[in-house]
Amino acid sequence: MPDARDYIFVAGVTVAVALAVLGGALFVLWRNKCQIEFIIGWGAALIVAAELCYWLLCYKAWPPAMGHAVALAGWVCAGALGVWLIVRALGEVFSVRGHQPVQTARRQLLSNGIAAVAGVVVGRTIAAYDPADVIIEQHECVLPQLPHSADGMRIALIGDLHAGPFLEPKHLAYYIECVRRQSPDLCVIVGDFITASASDFRDYCRPMRELTAPLGVYAVLGNHDYFNGAAPILGRMLSDCGVVLLEDQAIRLDGIELFGISDHRRQAAVLAAKGAERSPLMDQLGHSACPIVLVHRPFVFDALAAINPRSLVLAGHTHGGQLALELGSNQHLTLTQLFSPYVRGWYHRGSAHLYVTRGLGTIGVPLRIGSPPEITTIVLRSHAA
Repeated sequence: MPDARDYIFVAGVTVAVALAVLGGALFVLWRNKCQIEFIIGWGAALIVAAELCYWLLCYKAWPPAMGHAVALAGWVCAGALGVWLIVRALGEVFSVRGHQPVQTARRQLLSNGIAAVAGVVVGRTIAAYDPADVIIEQHECVLPQLPHSADGMRIALIGDLHAGPFLEPKHLAYYIECVRRQSPDLCVIVGDFITASASDFRDYCRPMRELTAPLGVYAVLGNHDYFNGAAPILGRMLSDCGVVLLEDQAIRLDGIELFGISDHRRQAAVLAAKGAERSPLMDQLGHSACPIVLVHRPFVFDALAAINPRSLVLAGHTHGGQLALELGSNQHLTLTQLFSPYVRGWYHRGSAHLYVTRGLGTIGVPLRIGSPPEITTIVLRSHAA
């Protein structure tokens, strides 16, 4: 499956970069005969390997509370030891040779102190992450073509749950309670309910059934929801929870038209925008007076805006970068920007609008920095206040 291969490729590159950095640090320490640091470095590498094995193979065999605690402890140790190791290696690279033993001892003490502090900070940051620290975003979107009956409609948007060891059913129950407090007219979910297996979602069905709204709960699936043939099973689970999947479908709701584009058919929008392929759904989108489009990946926004410049597109997938450096004035720096011009928040193409949610769950490291979990309420307006 192409999506799975893409995911494995990106994961492989990430692991390769991490191993290269760690390997470089180990080589420097080995060359400088820092035996203790060398042993600790291999210990950190083994912890990371154990974490990957746990994530890929074993986490369903352990009770959620125990598995979560053990895995989190492993990431804390690996992060702390890894940063300590790298700082120590940098100290060796930039140290000046030939000084007196007392000065050398002082430098080593200072280097160890800085490395230890850096390791503790990183470890504590990982340990302190709590999925319940969710941000409630409130936005208004002006759509001049919005019919009077839909003026003031409240849409609750969530996405990227990634059900698994680091987002437990109790967290989903809390998120849904937060959504309900916003009194939405309509709830939408933009995919990635799971990480790799449909069976991961069974324990989440009970809290998901509590998500309701007067106009209904609608969703599209994300790339992870297709892994290992999960989509049909997950679709049945969601239907039992009262969630309507809009997979390449549209529905009229109180004056608006809600479209859902499945992740594996997203390129149909690109082809339709270029005139290379026609489909009934894209033709319907092109003629819609007030379309709201659900799509997992935001990359197709340009195509959707070209098909219908009146579109409001809601997407996820990026996790807002998950690990981001805040630069102020709503600016941020994240590796996700290398792959997507659309990372978080609002984007505009003419009169078309895109909102990318940061989502709720995590992938890889159970940590968010500068990109907290998000629940969003968007209020539709026919004119600016």
